[in-house]
Amino acid sequence: MQTRLRRATRLLRLQDRMRQLAERELAVLERRVQAADAAQADLIRALNEASAFHEPLRATAIPRLKSLAVTAQGLRAEREVSARKLLERASQHRQTELWTGRLEAEHRQHLEKRDWAERLDRLSTAEASLPPAKPDRHPDEPDSPATAQGSTGPEDQAGRGPAHPDTSVP
Repeated sequence: MQTRLRRATRLLRLQDRMRQLAERELAVLERRVQAADAAQADLIRALNEASAFHEPLRATAIPRLKSLAVTAQGLRAEREVSARKLLERASQHRQTELWTGRLEAEHRQHLEKRDWAERLDRLSTAEASLPPAKPDRHPDEPDSPATAQGSTGPEDQAGRGPAHPDTSVP
């Protein structure tokens, strides 16, 4: 039980690190996509501002613009794949959290059961047992209060009234 719990917590920590790495990778890809988009926008703005006399600028800018568009499209696809991986890792992490929580609860229940069993064992031992309901009689003590007063023959009880109250006549 304890080893399963340790393994589950290690797995949880590992998945947490992997999720953090995937988040960083996604953030880097997002910055790269934004940089490619910004470069495209800058190049388009420069082409729009250029006059008709800047034909050599246009001739070199158009292939560059096409390569930036292809690069940006590839980066977006890579970003989507990374985002899906991050979602998968997050769902695995959540499932592992739930599994670890169940193992922790099961472990706590096991410990509580063991503690209660130990308490019951301690209560059932002779030194921790409850005192008897009636004190033990010693052989020299009388059996009942009637023996302390004298004999309990029927002739002694005849003058005192009926022996049992439920047998008296109304």
